[in-house]
Amino acid sequence: MPCNYQELEVKPLQVAATLCSPSLYSQSNIIKLEDPATKVMTDLSEVVAVTISPSSSLNEANDLMIEKKIKLLFVTDAKERIIGLITYSDLQGERPILFQQSNNVPRSEICVLDIMTGIDTIDAMEWSAVEHAKVGDVFITMEKLHRQHSLVLDNSNPDAYQIRGIFSISVLSKLLGLEIDTTEVAKSFAEFGRVLGCDK
Repeated sequence: MPCNYQELEVKPLQVAATLCSPSLYSQSNIIKLEDPATKVMTDLSEVVAVTISPSSSLNEANDLMIEKKIKLLFVTDAKERIIGLITYSDLQGERPILFQQSNNVPRSEICVLDIMTGIDTIDAMEWSAVEHAKVGDVFITMEKLHRQHSLVLDNSNPDAYQIRGIFSISVLSKLLGLEIDTTEVAKSFAEFGRVLGCDK
């Protein structure tokens, strides 16, 4: 029986080979303000969220962010319920310093619980609204919240109260094709407003 397939050419693997990454930020993927908001949302129904224990150290949180190449971790209790968020900006900002000063402890003794943003102080967008929103709507909303990350809540299932997605200013800026320093919230939004023509 004749074979309908042929052997493919192979070459020795070079030592300098690196891993390919998803071309999320390629020029062909640049989005516009009028595009659907879902195009810039990290959909947790498709991407597994990264969590951390409230008792973890700041170094552990930082190492986990570096390992996963993310800037936000969900803080969960023993029953896997979300009790807060911790971001890269939290770790590198003034929160650890202020906690050190007010409690007279070294940084090595500070845990995630001490500087995280508690769930009771976090506002979330509704998935039912995000489904029909535009990228520009998300920017305006995040500017009002004055946060680098915003959550999307899906309560369409009466038996579940779930966080469906995440919006990130750093991701948003890259997908819009903008080179903006997103390490400082106030400067980030001021620059966004200027570039996008939404400044006040």
